[in-house]
Amino acid sequence: MDFLVSGTHIQPWYLMTVGFVVGLLGGFFGVGGSFLAGPALFAAGVPMNFVVGTDLAHIVGKSIVAARKHRAMGNVDIKLGMLMVIGTIAGVETGAQFIQELKRRAHIDVVVGATFIVILLAISTFMAWESWRTLVMLKLPKGRLRTILFMERSHARTHPPSLTLRKGSNGLGCHHS
Repeated sequence: MDFLVSGTHIQPWYLMTVGFVVGLLGGFFGVGGSFLAGPALFAAGVPMNFVVGTDLAHIVGKSIVAARKHRAMGNVDIKLGMLMVIGTIAGVETGAQFIQELKRRAHIDVVVGATFIVILLAISTFMAWESWRTLVMLKLPKGRLRTILFMERSHARTHPPSLTLRKGSNGLGCHHS
């Protein structure tokens, strides 16, 4: 199928498969899916500035469907989400202006691609560290583990000025989605 705006030709089955996988991950883990959709579009020959814009449009649709489903199950904190939207709006506008500047200078594919790789490596490193930390904690003597859990709970206490969020299922005052 031809996409005249981006000047590309992509098979519809490819896009539907990518959409299904991204939707599955979004519904199950709550991830945005850009770490899959972006590279999949770029691999199909879509220029990076269109990858970014098209993926944002795709995220809107997926996010609405996923948020409605999770809200029906009672898993959405509207106040928390709305506070995050304030920063998101400013970030999206800044990012869009930066993309336009990179497009004018013809460096968009290199800069966005390299930045994406660095972000994925940072996330992977953090996840590996967090997993290692959890495994180490599981091997600690019970007294030491209690001390660590007490310290984490004391850090979760509020001190003015602060923003109080509901207590999550992990008992540490954090809510993971």
